[in-house]
Amino acid sequence: MKMKKYVMLITFTSIALFCVYFVGNLYKGSIVEVSTIKVNPVTAKNSVLCTGKVERSQVCSVYAQSAAVVKEIHVKTGDEVKKGEVLMTLGDITDDTDVEQEDLQEAYQSLLEAYQSGDTSALDSLALPAAASAGTQPQKTRKLTAPISGTITSISVQAQGYVDPDKAVMVISNNNDLQVRLSVNESQISEIKVGQKAEITGVGFKGTTFEGVVTDISSEAKQLVSAYGQETIVEVLVSVKDPTEVIKPGFTAKTKIITSEDENVLVAPYEAVRADNNGNEFVYKLDGQKAVKTPILTKEEFENGMEIVSGLKKDDVIITNPDAVTAGARVVPVEEGDSQ
Repeated sequence: MKMKKYVMLITFTSIALFCVYFVGNLYKGSIVEVSTIKVNPVTAKNSVLCTGKVERSQVCSVYAQSAAVVKEIHVKTGDEVKKGEVLMTLGDITDDTDVEQEDLQEAYQSLLEAYQSGDTSALDSLALPAAASAGTQPQKTRKLTAPISGTITSISVQAQGYVDPDKAVMVISNNNDLQVRLSVNESQISEIKVGQKAEITGVGFKGTTFEGVVTDISSEAKQLVSAYGQETIVEVLVSVKDPTEVIKPGFTAKTKIITSEDENVLVAPYEAVRADNNGNEFVYKLDGQKAVKTPILTKEEFENGMEIVSGLKKDDVIITNPDAVTAGARVVPVEEGDSQ
């Protein structure tokens, strides 16, 4: 009899332990792990992202007033020059160039023919041009000076070379001012206005973000051929605020132009918002350990989410993987973020 009691006790204990284990696993399996975010007022932005090239914003091409010969170049690429500084000395083409060379060539040819024919009497009647017999007359020279202060970034002529007044002989750039020249697709250009702020980044100056401002929008569009085909673009210039030595002309730059900016906006991430069959939007709000289906009303769309105008308030916690839960489900947050 005593043995029978022990057997029954062991049996009931085993059943009780099994029930506790089973119910515990069942309860545990009914809790869904979720990711959440706390909703707080933020500065919500919309932007247009473009890629372009860094360049000097103040560039001056230097031209000669008339055709000339380069007598001497006084600077080299990379030199710093001041406004009014002499860049090169020029001479007039007619002083000792083509005309004199032709006269000399004709005279020498006549002398050679007379010598070969043996007609020495003709030698006395031949004379070299005055420039050859008396020496080349001093040329009229003039100085080409720098119209602005800056750095010589290119020189397109050489000493003793000819200067075409329609072609720049040098380019002077201002060291302190840089800009980014962007190609903006026609579908986005209506969002961009002069004066908008920008954020400038690039692999050449990785880890550094420069502020910028839209300074110019081209009045004409043009066709650009790329690997993706032909597109219509408009050039936009963005000045670089306080550039340092890490950003250089010629670098590729990614530029985010801020097209709109609103402060103190409650924003819910796009992935947290759902709509029912009637188009009514909702989120799952965390209430203790329960997912509560909460209707919301949205307004503006921003790059980081949707503006919430009703249904949520500051510090509410919402579920960002709502497809994993149902209304009233027990949940446990495994990752919590903050909208700020």
